[in-house]
Amino acid sequence: MIPNIDFDDLITTKDWADALQSILTAASAATAAANSTDRSALRGLLLTFIKNSPPKVELLDVIAREAIEDLALADISQSLQRIASRNAELEQATKMIAGVTAEAQKDARTLQLESTLSALAKAQTAIDALRAIETSGPLNAKLSSVADAIAAVNALVPKK
Repeated sequence: MIPNIDFDDLITTKDWADALQSILTAASAATAAANSTDRSALRGLLLTFIKNSPPKVELLDVIAREAIEDLALADISQSLQRIASRNAELEQATKMIAGVTAEAQKDARTLQLESTLSALAKAQTAIDALRAIETSGPLNAKLSSVADAIAAVNALVPKK
């Protein structure tokens, strides 16, 4: 929780030190809770502390500046953790996409093979019809060699 500090009420060095202590306590809590909104607000409050503080508490200003840097580093650390998480998500998504792509390629090859086998079956049917008409002669010999080629291709196809 962000402390509510009325800087006009701070008079003594102890008042300023107590105010800074309350801000630092809130900064610790915000960092522990990974609350970036509160850390950002506390950085602003620390800047206000520095701007309003009298010259007699310059040492407190140094501490406040360092606290601002520490809060910024906490944001960076959290960002790095989130980016690392995104990298893991990306790697997982990439593997999933690669698997889907491989499966799609396999399916495409299967469909292509099925289309080829269908075309070969139709060609075999046409050859059988032509052979029924032409029982001898040069056409029959050519039809036989084409039928033999189709049979050879069919023999290469794995059986289900």
